[in-house]
Amino acid sequence: MKILLCEDDSNIATIARLALEKIGQHKVTWVADGEAAKASATSDTFDVILLDEMMPKKSGADVCTELRAAGTSTAPIIFLSANPQMARVEEFRPLTVGYIAKPFDPVQLCAQIDGILHNHALANGETKQKVG
Repeated sequence: MKILLCEDDSNIATIARLALEKIGQHKVTWVADGEAAKASATSDTFDVILLDEMMPKKSGADVCTELRAAGTSTAPIIFLSANPQMARVEEFRPLTVGYIAKPFDPVQLCAQIDGILHNHALANGETKQKVG
């Protein structure tokens, strides 16, 4: 799978990227701010977007809202959040397919993504390929 990883913390991004590439055998594009996230999501096609909620230049919530409003990317979006407040998660549930709390277990990251995508596909009567 082709994954867009939007994360401003380079340590977290490195861990996630290595887990996705080495464990899941996926192609990962990493960007470190909201403007780059929006630009990448609109200029290329991804199977899933992992989007940090709090990033410089543009928040993940703003990127998500803008992508969906413009219809420029239909890739499933999964929020990454160090402080997943349920009210915030619920606010953006119609635009995303789920969230992963940070810190995450790198060994379980692909399985977490797969579970979220599987549940989303079941809810929408679709079938999705596995991430890990």
